[in-house]
Amino acid sequence: MKNVLFIIVSLFALIACDDSNTPKDQYLPEANGKHGEILILMEDHLWEGQIGEKVIEELSVRAPGPYLRPEPSFSYFRKRPEDLNHLNQLNRNILKFMIDTDSIYSETAVIEKRNYFAKNQLFIIIKDSDINRLYEYATNHMYEIRDKFNAFEVAQLKRMYKAEPHKLANEIAEEKFGLSIAIPKKCKLKKEQSNFVFFKRDRSKNLIGNEATRAEGGTFWVQQGFLIWKTPIIPDSNQMTTQAMLMHRDTVLKYNLPGERKDTYMGTEYSQYYEPVGREFTYDGHPAVEIRGLWIYEGKVFVGGGGPFVQYSILNEKRGEIVTICGYVYGPKFEKREYIREIDAVLNTVKIL
Repeated sequence: MKNVLFIIVSLFALIACDDSNTPKDQYLPEANGKHGEILILMEDHLWEGQIGEKVIEELSVRAPGPYLRPEPSFSYFRKRPEDLNHLNQLNRNILKFMIDTDSIYSETAVIEKRNYFAKNQLFIIIKDSDINRLYEYATNHMYEIRDKFNAFEVAQLKRMYKAEPHKLANEIAEEKFGLSIAIPKKCKLKKEQSNFVFFKRDRSKNLIGNEATRAEGGTFWVQQGFLIWKTPIIPDSNQMTTQAMLMHRDTVLKYNLPGERKDTYMGTEYSQYYEPVGREFTYDGHPAVEIRGLWIYEGKVFVGGGGPFVQYSILNEKRGEIVTICGYVYGPKFEKREYIREIDAVLNTVKIL
C-alpha cells in the first residue's frame, strides 16, 4: 500500500513539473554579483589584442555623474570562456566576444539573452567569423552595449524599489505633489511641509586601510537624500529651463535644507569645472528638465563637503504645478557611481497622476 501511495504522489509531482504554463526561468537561481560590474568572457588572443583594449576603453568611459573625481561607467573582470564556472555564470551582467570559426557571417552578430543562466540576468554575445569586423564593431558600437547594460541595471533597481515601495513616501507624494514614486524602503522622513518633503537614508560601509598610502580604514557613513518640492506655473513665463530651475532650486534649498552649522545650507556648485548640466526633455508625456550637478554647503561660514545630485522638474498642467524630484549623495570616502545609478532608478519610477 505504501508503494502504491508513493507512486501516486510521484506521478502528481511529475505532472506538476511538466506544466507547460510554468515559465522555465522560474526554476533558475537569482543572479548575483555587484551592481555596475560586468563579467567579460574572452579568449586570451582577443583580450590581449585590440578588441580587449577597445572594450576596456569603452567600459572605462567616465560615468555621467557629475563627480569630483572621474569614475568609470562600469567595473569589470575577465575570464576565458572555458573557465566559466557555476558561480561566475550567475553574474547579473555578462558580455562575451568570440570568433566563430564554424560559421560564415556577413556582419557581426549581437545576441541578447535574458534570464539565461539566472533570473534577472543580461547576457550579451558578440561574435563574428572575421576578427577585423569584430574589432570594427567594438570600435564603433561598444557604446551601445554599454548603454544596454546601464539601462538594464537601472531597470533592475527600479523593479526592486517598486516591489517594496516606501508606502509613507508614496502617500505623501500622491497627496501633496500628484505623483507616485518608489524610493528605498529604508529612507526616513526628515522634513514635511505643504510644498516640500525630505527623506534621507544613512548606511554604513567599511573601508580597508592601507599603510603604504596612509589611507584611513574603518566604518564610514554614506548619506542618500530624496527631496520633492513644487511651485505653481506662472503663465507666459520661461520656467521650464535649466537656468530657471537652478534659481528656484537654490531658493528652495536655502530655506528648507539648512546645514548642521549655523548660517549654512545646501547650495549648488557653479564653478567652471563642475558647472551643472541640464537638458530639456519629455517625461511620460510631460515637459521636463533634468539637471546633473554637485551640491555644496553655502553660507556665512565655510564648510567643506558636498557631492553629486540629479533632479527632474516635471510640468503637471492638470494641477498647474511644476514638481521637482531631487536625489543627492554624500559619501566623501567612496565612489558615487552606484549611488547615482540608484537615484536614476528612483527618478524613473515617478508617475504623474
